[in-house]
Formats: sequence, structure tokens, C-alpha cells
Amino acid sequence: MIGRPSTAFHALRTGFVKAVRATIDNFRHGGTAPFFGGLLRRTRFDYRKEIGDCLDASVVMAPVQWVQRALPEATLMVRQRNRKGAVDDLPDHLMLALIQSPNPYYGDIVLWWGYVLSMILDGNAYWLIVRNGLGRPAELWYIPHWMLEPKWPADGSVFISHYLYSPGGGAASMEIDPADVIHFRHGINPRNPRKGLAPIDNALREIFMDLESSNFVSALLRNMGVPGVVISPKGGAMPNPADVEATKTYVRSQFSGDGRGSPLVLGAPTEVSAFGFNPQMMDTGGARDVAEERVCAAIGIPAAVVGFGAGLQQTKVGATMEQLGKQAWQNGVLPLCRLAADELKRSLLPQFGKADGLDVFFDTSDVPAMQEDEDKKADRWIKIFEAGAAQLYEARQALGLDADDSHRFYLRKISMIEVPENGERSEPDATPKGRGAKGRAASQDAYQRGAAYLLMLQRQEKGLVEAYKKPLIGFFDRLGRAAVEASAELLEEQFGKARGAKSDDLLVDMILDRLGIPKWASDLRAIYEAQYLEIGKATGDAAEAAGLGASLPDQVAQSIVAAGGRRAGLVDLDRQTRAAVFDALAEGRAAGEGAVQLAARILPAVASGPSLDPEVRALRIARTEAKYAQNISTIERGRAAGVSSFIVFDGRLGPGRSLLSHIARDGSIVGIQQAVVMADAEHPNGTLSFAPNFEED
Repeated sequence: MIGRPSTAFHALRTGFVKAVRATIDNFRHGGTAPFFGGLLRRTRFDYRKEIGDCLDASVVMAPVQWVQRALPEATLMVRQRNRKGAVDDLPDHLMLALIQSPNPYYGDIVLWWGYVLSMILDGNAYWLIVRNGLGRPAELWYIPHWMLEPKWPADGSVFISHYLYSPGGGAASMEIDPADVIHFRHGINPRNPRKGLAPIDNALREIFMDLESSNFVSALLRNMGVPGVVISPKGGAMPNPADVEATKTYVRSQFSGDGRGSPLVLGAPTEVSAFGFNPQMMDTGGARDVAEERVCAAIGIPAAVVGFGAGLQQTKVGATMEQLGKQAWQNGVLPLCRLAADELKRSLLPQFGKADGLDVFFDTSDVPAMQEDEDKKADRWIKIFEAGAAQLYEARQALGLDADDSHRFYLRKISMIEVPENGERSEPDATPKGRGAKGRAASQDAYQRGAAYLLMLQRQEKGLVEAYKKPLIGFFDRLGRAAVEASAELLEEQFGKARGAKSDDLLVDMILDRLGIPKWASDLRAIYEAQYLEIGKATGDAAEAAGLGASLPDQVAQSIVAAGGRRAGLVDLDRQTRAAVFDALAEGRAAGEGAVQLAARILPAVASGPSLDPEVRALRIARTEAKYAQNISTIERGRAAGVSSFIVFDGRLGPGRSLLSHIARDGSIVGIQQAVVMADAEHPNGTLSFAPNFEED
């Protein structure tokens, strides 16, 4: 038993914590860089100073702006794990509301764009918290990285004592409490552990090279506007200025515009020579390609997604733009998302109340570049489900389909036998008890596999019964209303006349004749046939697992539909409706009711039939017929697949794949015809079921 810590233990632990704290304080050091720390190695040229803030460097800003446009596609979320272990999203959390509307002048996208810019250019991004009168965060403001700097005492006693805000423009600097600054760091800069390390710091030479290449080409085009040809006299003659101007005017007027290409004839010995420079002098493409590749690599995105020519070569050797876009997200955008989420969880989330059990993350489910190809995703989940590694419920949810409790099951092949890790077979949890007409009982293995088949069908029962019940309720309601319409006029005509039981029988005959029972019987048969067909289709998963095939052959479908039509005839619609109308009239007359009241009695009586109400009537029929339809579907599918014997299950399947096996015929093996006879003879709400005999010779 573990007792409460002693006072001595508390003292020891307190002393240990203080010693550790003192050691940590001693290890705090300033951000002084080594000698020449501000310069790149092997040079005395200050590339950092020369390239400036990089805001006018296209080789930097193009990938930065790509990341700025990409990051808001993900959604910042807060979630918590509940007591049951499930994860709940909190889309209305106060921190999210503040970030979505940070201040009166711009929204969250602009705020995130500032974060991306500073993180890539400097490795540090700052958000300033403005508090309300209660001291709670009320606004968030992006502060450019060159305006804010962490400060600490010279002795290192405090890691960061304050931030120095220097807005410039003649405004005085001010100190800001670290609690009011959200400081995002791109890792840790070893030269100053209070700050992050800029991703592009190691590509400063390449950035400078790209800027200088642009300046070089621009200077050539701007300053080398030289003449196209030079015309000079031969023999060292010195023409006077008037002749020079006359010759220049003549040549320009005669050999420019539409006169280009005309022959030139001069009256004195003259030399004409071309003048200019080689355009290859401006070819700096190789150097610029290197700059594009290095900067994009530092940021973590392929150059092709930005549109740089250097990266487009990758798309010619197998990498598609879709793959490159996903790579850009995984290597460039997601790390920035995780850095932001981690810092917000640490510094901003606790300011809105208890943060224990809460997590901050970016949801990328709506990011196009992160979406899996729909066909590949569907194939993957189908394979996972068919392998029995996930429930149908999980697969449907992953594919964006509706899922309910009826889909909470695994699909495992019935022909497979579970073997524990030690390789020894476990004892079966259900044992067949009965003997068939031939005196044969199913083996334990066949019985268990048959039970697994029926479990798959049983999981479908509830949904099948509900689907069967709905059209029946509508049918009986329409039948009752039609009976009221058929009886209303007759009751008005006959009301007040003396009549005995014989006249009541005659009136009922007249009502039923007007109602047209044969037509209603035909409609009921159509409902049965449609529902039987749907149930036959629904047994496809279990049939496929049993090796009977998932498809429903035409001859099997026809047999199932025909069985439904025959079963509809078991409902004696004429007798039930006649009895309901007669009883309603008799009860109404006994109560002294008139024609209107008598007609009102007919509606619920006809709709309910022999049951308490239409819903109970429909439910009883649906349960009985859904079970029979499953049985006849199993038998007909088996017949088409060459199965000649079936295992009988008599009793509801219970939890844990167990069976109530107290009925004598449970576990017996019967042939096709005997199975059909047994199914036809089953009483309403019966539990008789059949499964293919998996050990048939």
C-alpha cells in the first residue's frame, strides 16, 4: 500500500526542485553570437544587410505568398477528450472566436498571412494581445518582426523580462509584458535561444544572387541602348558636321519603317558596320534557377507549385502537380500549422479558462491538396472492411455516407476459422441439439459457421422490418379512408330504416362491393413483392460471405418475388375488412349513433383489422414476412448455387454468437423441399432460420 509522502520527503523534493531551478538559471545565457556571427562563412560581405527585408525579392515573396494563400484552407480547431474516451470538437470556443475576428480592422486570414510572412522571413512572428477591463484578451494584432524584440537582464536571471516594441517613425519605444505577446518561434536559434531561426537564412547568398541577376539584366537593357549600324568614310576623310547630319537624316528616312531592307548607295567611299552586344551576355538563368530551388527547399515547398521554371522540370520525370502540391502541404504548410497550434495551446488557450484536456490543431479535411483520391479511398476502405479489420459503420463514415447502429458489424468470411495465438482451437460456444428426418445433425464447425451467417442476417432484421412496415401502415390507412367514402352515402340512404342482422350483412356487402377488395388485394400483393425483392437484395453480403455470391440472379429474384406474392394471399383482406365494418356498424348502432358517427367508426376499424391499431397490424406482418423473406432468399440463393441441404436454427440468436438450442430440430440438416415446407408452416413472429450446410458432400 502506498502511503502519503512524509514531511521529510516533501522537504527533499522541494530542495531538489530549487537546485534544478538554480542550475537552469545558471545555464541561461545571452544571445551574443560568435565573432563575425552576423556574416556568412568564408566572406566579409554582409549579405543580410544587402538583401534587406526581402519584401521586394520575388524569389522569396513568391513562395511566401503561396504559403500565405494555402494555410487558411485549413481550419483551426479546439477539441477535448470526454469521459468515454471519445474526442469532441469545440467550434464555438472563445479563443477561436477571437482569432476569427481579431480586431475591428482585419480578419483572421490577414492575421495568418502576417504570421506566415514573419515566420519565413525571420523565424519569429508576434501577435500582441489587447485586453479588456477584466484583463481578458479582447483583440489580437500582428506586429512586424522588426518592430518587436525579446529582452532579458544581463545576469540571465529571467529568460525574457519584456519585449521592446519599436514602431519607428519617431515614436518612442515601449516595453511590453511577455504575457501580452504571443511569440511564435521557428525552432530555436542557437545564437539567440529567445528567438527562432529564419528558414531562409541559409539561402541569403542565393537570394542576393537573384537580386543581382535582375539588376544586371535591367542595367544592360537600360544603359546599353546602342546604335544599330555605324557609317563612316573610308581613307580617313573628315566629313563636315553638315554632311554628317544630312547622311544620318537620309539613312533614317530611307531605310527605317517601310523602307527597311532597301539597297543603300552612297556617293563616296563609305564603310557600314553593325554595332551592338551579344544577347547571351544577359543569360543568368542558371544562377536564378539555383536561387529558386534553394529558397523553396528552405521553405519546404517544391518550386513547381509556386510556378518557378526550375521546379517545372520535376513534372516531366513522373511527379505530377497533384503530388507536388501534397508534398508542399506536408513539408511546408503543415509544420507551420503545428507550430502555431502548439504555441496557441501554450500561451493563448489558458487565458480563456481551464485548458486541461483541451487540444489545438488544424483540421485539413477540407484542404483539396490533402484529400485522397476518392476512388483510391473507396477501394482502400472496401478492402479494410472485407478483411474484417473495421466495421461497416467506420467505412461508411470515412466515405462520407450515412451510418447508423445497424452498420456496426464486421464482415468476416464464414469459411474462416478463428485460431488463438497459441494455435489451439477454442471450444465452440454453440452445439447443435437436433436431428433431421435423415437422422443427421450438423457438426460443430458447420453449426458455428451457419450461426455466423445468421448473425449477419439478424443485424439487418430491424432495418428490414422498419422498411416493410412503412408502406403497410400507409396501405391500411388508405384502405380505411376508402371504406369510409364507400359507406358514407349508403349509410345516409339506409339510416333510420328498421333492419336486422340480415340487412346489416347486405349493407356490408354493398360497402365492400363499392370498396373493390380485389383491387386492394392486388395493391397489397405489389407491396409484398417489392419488399421481398429488397430483402432478397439485402441478403447479398451474407450470401457472398457464405460463398453463394453477392449478385441476385434473375431466376432467384423471380422466385423470391413470387414467394412474396403468394404470401400476400395469406392476408384474407375480404374477411378482415368485412368483419371490421360489421363490428363498427354493430357497436355504433348499440351506442345510438347516426350515419356520420358510424362512418367515423369504420376508418380505425378497417385500418386496424384484427389488431389494436394499424401500426401493430403492420409491425406483426412486417416481422413475420421479413423473416420468411430472409429464409426463402437463403433457400433460393442456395438452390441456384448448387446447395442441396441446409442447417436448421430454431431460436433467436443471442449475444456472443450463442443460440437458444432447446428446440429439438435446432441443428438438424434438411433438404431444399423440406426447408421450404418448414418455412411455410412457421407461425407468425417465428424464429425458424436456415443456413447453408458448409460441410455438404
